[in-house]
Order: sequence, then C-alpha cells, then structure tokens
Amino acid sequence: MHIGYCSPHWPPAMAANGIVTYVAAMRDYLLAQGHRVSIIADGQVVDGDGRIHDLPLASGRAGPVNALARHWLRHRERHRGDLPAIGRAVAAQVQAAHRIMPMDILDMEESFGWSDAVRRLSGVPVVTRLHGPFFLKAPVPRTEQEMEAYNHRCEAERWAVRRAVSLTAPTRATLQAACARYRRPARGMSTAIPNPVGLPARQWRLDDCDRQHILMVGRFDYAKGADTMLLAFDRLIARRPSVRLTLVGPDWGMALSPGRALSFKDYVATHLSPRGREGVRFIGRQPPDTIARLRRKAFVTVQASRSETYSYTLVESLAAGCPVISTDWAGAEEMFQAGRQGLLTPMGDPDALARNLEWLMDHPEEAASMADNGRRHCRERFSMEAVGGRMVDWYRATLAERRR
Repeated sequence: MHIGYCSPHWPPAMAANGIVTYVAAMRDYLLAQGHRVSIIADGQVVDGDGRIHDLPLASGRAGPVNALARHWLRHRERHRGDLPAIGRAVAAQVQAAHRIMPMDILDMEESFGWSDAVRRLSGVPVVTRLHGPFFLKAPVPRTEQEMEAYNHRCEAERWAVRRAVSLTAPTRATLQAACARYRRPARGMSTAIPNPVGLPARQWRLDDCDRQHILMVGRFDYAKGADTMLLAFDRLIARRPSVRLTLVGPDWGMALSPGRALSFKDYVATHLSPRGREGVRFIGRQPPDTIARLRRKAFVTVQASRSETYSYTLVESLAAGCPVISTDWAGAEEMFQAGRQGLLTPMGDPDALARNLEWLMDHPEEAASMADNGRRHCRERFSMEAVGGRMVDWYRATLAERRR
C-alpha cells in the first residue's frame, strides 16, 4: 500500500507535536514493513526515500504554502475559526501530491474540518483521525471574538466527524465523546487504536535517579495544567525543602481571564512562595534526547493536563519505565491502571497532587514497581508491534468499505 499522512510540520525535529510524533512512528513502521509512505507538510510532499517535491497553492501557483502564505490566509479569515481557505489549499496540495505519486489512502487530523475538505475535493480516500477534537479542549477564558472562532471551528469539526467515511481515535473516550457530541451515525466506520510509541533501550532506574527531583514535560499554559503543578510543588516544598521541579516546554502563557495571560516568570513571581520560586527550573523547549535524559534522572514525571486526547508525554514516560502521576482526564484510565502502573490525581487539584507526590517519595520501592509494570504495559499496548498492524488492517478495511 501507499499511505499518505498530512502533518503540521516535517521533519519531526521541527516541532514538539503529538501529530508529528504519531506520523513519524507510523512512517518508520510502514517503511519497515515494505509499504510506501508520503508525508504532506508545509507545502511539500516527502516520499519514503526523503525526496522533496513542492506543491501548489490553492490558486494553482507553484510553490509551497509557506509561513507568509499561511499568515495571509489566516489574516483574511481571522474571524473564522475553521479557516476554510487553508482547508481548500490543503486539499489542492493533497490532489497535487496524488498526481505526483498516487496514494491508496490518506491519514489526517480532523482539525478545522480540513479532513472533510480533502475528502470532498482531492479524490483520495481519507481516514480522519481524532488527534485533538477542539470541543474537548480545556475551557480557557475567551474573548467574544475568540468564542466566535471557537464556534466556527467546532461547527467545521462536526461535519468532518459526521461525514468521515473512516474515523479513528487514540482512545475510546475520545471516539465516543466526538460521536455523541456531533451525532455521528452509528453505521459509520469508526474505531479506537492507540498512537504507537517506541521503547527506548535505556530506562529509568531507582538507583540512578535523584529522589528529590520532579519533572513535568508540557507547555506552560492552562490546558496542560502547569499552574496545578506549580501550586502543588509550592505546597510540597513547604514540607520537603530539598525537592526540586523542572518544567520543560514552550511558554504559551497562563490564561487567567479573557485576553490576559501571564508568562512563566510573571506567574511564578505572583503565585509562588520565595522557597517555591527558588526550587523551580524552567528550561523551555528541549530536544527529545534531552527530555529522555531528564526522565531517567527525575524520580517522577508528572502529567497535569486538564484535557487530553492522548498524551504522548505520559506514554513516553511509561515506555521509559518512569514512575508517573497523571491527572484523571477522560481516557487516562485507558493509558494505565491506577495504583499498578502509576497514580491518577484529580484535574486542577494541587493539594491532591502534592499528596500523591509525597506518597510516592515516601514509597520509592512501590514507585519502582509501578515503573516496571508501566513499561511492560506500554510494550503490550502501545509499542509499534502492538499498534502498527492494527492501523494497516484498518486502512485495508477502509478501502474495502469504499469499494463496496
């Protein structure tokens, strides 16, 4: 088979993005299995050998949809959260890529309803994958204009979900919520298949880690729960002065009211105690190998999100054999069994998170046992060997359904 993927960026080193991580993992697996793979990203198509071909704009002019073109399209549709002109441009690029190297099937995200535009306009069979339905995002404070854009985007997303010939999601919770919210007909083809993850050769060891070190990997913003993590740490350090926290990820700002957000520096200055401020280290975006080293050195990795569709941060931590604590977002219970492979904590509750952290630090042997169980669980459920073949079977089932 020749499988195409639409990706927000390429190559993977360009962005810390769950969709890019998924596409990269699937590409490696499919190429190893003898399939052909093409990646459509940033106005180009990249074939399995790494050759790059520029694709046309929606108007037919040759050249990539570069940052300037995307900025112009977004400005023109700045009040439309679904950005339909970009959807048409993506469809034109898929069509052009299909002419260069005909694809059997295309796997792409539901964002902005663009998968529906591609399905209608490109002529390529599409599998719509629910990487992050917008209606499931954490309810951050929004201005009136932002609410208008939000409603536009959800409406476009509704049609993408309802009309999709083939719909997949990384968790059952996401799939069921999207089908219920957008009233997808029961007769439509849909299934839940996890995102795959590689298992690193080097894993966390209790004897090698710093038992006073806590790690959180994720954006500094409201959705990722960075405020919950910081406030929990502030409570913990009052009782355990030697603990330290490292935050990894871009600073998107903590939204506190419509149109107002605090940077990491300003948030810490106004919400943490002097001791808490001294114990936190924020190092911004880091490459994957640096994050892997930090996971092995920290005693516990925390995922504090208020909403997730599928957390690569959490699964990568399980794959590395790290002790983990995650908030109980819808679908988290599909990632691991609480008490056996990690701990669950309520969303937005810094007191509960501080108590869970303290319990784990008081029980290092139990933490190590959970870490071992988590790595085995990850191998059985989320490894490429466990997931890759299921995706290929679904692609074949989609093509068979289309022929019928």
